[in-house]
Formats: sequence, structure tokens, C-alpha cells
Amino acid sequence: MPVLTVKTDKKNITVENGASIIDVCETEETSILFGCRDGACGACMIRVVENPQHLSTIEEHERDFLETMAAREDERLACQCKVLGDVTIEVSE
Repeated sequence: MPVLTVKTDKKNITVENGASIIDVCETEETSILFGCRDGACGACMIRVVENPQHLSTIEEHERDFLETMAAREDERLACQCKVLGDVTIEVSE
């Protein structure tokens, strides 16, 4: 089973393959904030520190939003991501 490491909180969380980060964060205490939960507000912006290939593919809606926000290449919306392997993330500043 994959491990989601939330570097900001110094947590290693074992998750089911395909688990959404938003669902994991609802059961674990993390510093990742969620607003609209639909990829439209940017409250849950994260930076992928290691293994970005172990997150689900960026869908068009998320890509458009990230472009609008002038996000860096290593930033994603946590509410739109599913964990497919070991990955390390942190809250984006």
C-alpha cells in the first residue's frame, strides 16, 4: 500500500491505492486546508516534493485552474489528486 508523506506535518500515512488526498485528510489531522473541494478555490494548493508520477493525472479542469493561478510546475490541488504510489507533498506557500 502506498505511503502519503505530508512533509509539512512530518506524517507518513499508509493509504489504499487510489485514495484521494481529500479523503485521507478528512480522517488524518493535516495542515492542508480545503475550501470548495471542487478545484475552484485554490485553498488546497500543495507542492509535490517527491514522486509526482505517483499522483493521478491532471485533468483539464485542474490544469486550467493551475494556469490561472500561475502555479509552479510542482504544484497541484490536493482535492483533485489520488495517490497511486509513494508520494511526498507539502503545503504550498
